Amino acid sequence: MVECPLMRPLFEILSRTPAWEDAAIRHGLACWVADECAEVGQAVSPALRDAARAQLAATLKVKTLTLAVLDALAAVNVRPVVLKGHGLATRLFPEQPLARPMVDVDVWVRSDQVQAAEAALQKMGLSLGAIPGVDDAFEEHHHRPWVGRAGLVELHFKLFSGFGGDVFDDASVWARTREGTLEGRAVRWLGAEDEFLYLATHAASHVFLRISWLVDLARYLEVEPQLDWAVIAQRARAGRALVPLATSLRVLEATLGVQLPVGARELVSARVRHHLDPILFSKERLLEARWSTGRVAPFAMRIYLLDSRRQAAKMLLDGARRLWRQREERGG
Repeated sequence: MVECPLMRPLFEILSRTPAWEDAAIRHGLACWVADECAEVGQAVSPALRDAARAQLAATLKVKTLTLAVLDALAAVNVRPVVLKGHGLATRLFPEQPLARPMVDVDVWVRSDQVQAAEAALQKMGLSLGAIPGVDDAFEEHHHRPWVGRAGLVELHFKLFSGFGGDVFDDASVWARTREGTLEGRAVRWLGAEDEFLYLATHAASHVFLRISWLVDLARYLEVEPQLDWAVIAQRARAGRALVPLATSLRVLEATLGVQLPVGARELVSARVRHHLDPILFSKERLLEARWSTGRVAPFAMRIYLLDSRRQAAKMLLDGARRLWRQREERGG
């Protein structure tokens, strides 16, 4: 392994395991690691080179689908909020957006635009997919999946619902969205404070499955240095996502060596379980995705990350209901 100023924290993490190339690929770091190796003159192995090329091909496919979706929605006068994906990549990594891993297209539309948006997606040749164990996505989830040969589009009718079913105040979040463009198409972006909170909550909800999501958060702090942390904390508290936010910040600080702004550092220091978090979310456990794979571990860790006992009770009930439905879907 090598040490490069830009990616040194990632190299330090990867160097702890003999199978560092496999880990880099699994966490969506193939392009960045291959680029940095080449930059300092270290040979890039065939496996890492092939993985980087495959990742570029996949992200190019997502970019193409993103633009096609925006064109289809524009045709029915829908200007969505583009979440994550190619839109985030162009703003955080303008030097090479395709190096940021992405597997699908996420767009959020207002509830009164869902019908027109879904008709546009269907006209593109996409079909409505199913979410395992979910009977009514509008009641139990935050998006509906549309799939086809071109890829997967997750059409959000809510911004997010994940920790005990709690959601953000969508009307207020939408009112704070910013108008922008993506490859010449009219889009909306989340407000900066809302977007950082959303990205941090999303990463925690998947129990930090990919270290690349931490790279997103680190770069976001560079691109948006004037974030109002009092506002972020207030919105996280209102959406019952304060624990996921604080945990994401602590993991970001400990894993990538990011120097957190004062307001963010105060959130981490106030975390009641900050002595246990370093053990559960150590670099080694994150690298091997200890809590992010399988069925039991991710569910248990999401309960650990909840803000309240009420959320935990609801999540246990919803999880049991979903598991029962999945068994029925498989034929018992």
